[in-house]
Amino acid sequence: MNKYLTLADGTQWIGTAIGDCQLEAAGRIVFNTGMTGYQETLTDPSYLNQMIAFTYPLIGNYGIDPTVAQAPTIGAQAIIVHELATFNDHYTSRQSLASFLTIHHVAGIEGVDTRDLTIHIRQTGAQMAILSNHPITDFEAQLATFAPQVLTATPLPVATTTIRPRVAILNFGEKAAITAELQARGADVVVLPPTASLKAVAAYHPDGILLSNGPGDPTDYHTYLATIRQLAQRYPLAGICLGHQLIALAYGAQTYQLSFGHHGLNHPVQACADGRIIMTSQNHDYAVDPASIKGTPLIVTHTELNNGSIEGLRLPHQAVMSVQFHPEAHPGPQEAGQFFDDFLLTIQKEAVVNA
Repeated sequence: MNKYLTLADGTQWIGTAIGDCQLEAAGRIVFNTGMTGYQETLTDPSYLNQMIAFTYPLIGNYGIDPTVAQAPTIGAQAIIVHELATFNDHYTSRQSLASFLTIHHVAGIEGVDTRDLTIHIRQTGAQMAILSNHPITDFEAQLATFAPQVLTATPLPVATTTIRPRVAILNFGEKAAITAELQARGADVVVLPPTASLKAVAAYHPDGILLSNGPGDPTDYHTYLATIRQLAQRYPLAGICLGHQLIALAYGAQTYQLSFGHHGLNHPVQACADGRIIMTSQNHDYAVDPASIKGTPLIVTHTELNNGSIEGLRLPHQAVMSVQFHPEAHPGPQEAGQFFDDFLLTIQKEAVVNA
């Protein structure tokens, strides 16, 4: 059956329905330039209420491996591809991407020239879009019929180990690989809802706090900023992606919306201290405003070489650090994982100072 992709500016593409074929969807359309990693991308909670257009022309050729999913469900509202593979061939595959989309009730469209779509988004900016079963005649009226999705709150876990160091992750939409990377380095990890009170967090006796990635506009999370500052007074604090933006806001900086975001696996980032360049995985639509850093205690530690945007921050004389990119990758290059080593080393040093 035909599927219609309509952007807010009236531009339309017609293709073939995939996934849950009868389902219609709406969300902010973004493009992802990764040649691999479609499963990790689709299950990244940061894509909540977004529609992902994959620029690589063939998607689904190596199937679905349940061990690499970043969350139990698909975060994206819809998937847009040029061609969906009709079969998959990989020893870890347990089902096709088509079946995966259907089971998780995700709408999709194939047959779209996604590179043409990407060029359009780069020229006009990211915007709202509707994936429908019929041509759209009144975009705003149709858009109003779709309710935005919300993340399910993380329940308070039970801490069952005595392993140190213990890192408490405030889960704004965490990717599973963040927990895995910390555990691989010997840390115990407890994942807490971001609404957890200071008393609730302290009950787990953490040695450090990590603010996770997550979806949406960071300014919508203003109610958490005071708690973030309080946590930073008591524990070493790190932030990834949204967590990075929230640390910036908590200390007086501002954020802004990028015209079409960073969604890909090959973004070059340079460390300000030594000039070292790493290739990073990124997924964000907002960034910290460089002009707003002046007058705050924050110091920029990393910048993105394509557009000069801020990719890392720290507080001098305080154990607070953050990065805009995804050091856990999944998908993407692994060379940014040093961030986790640095954070755990900071926790160790703070423990010695406070002993």
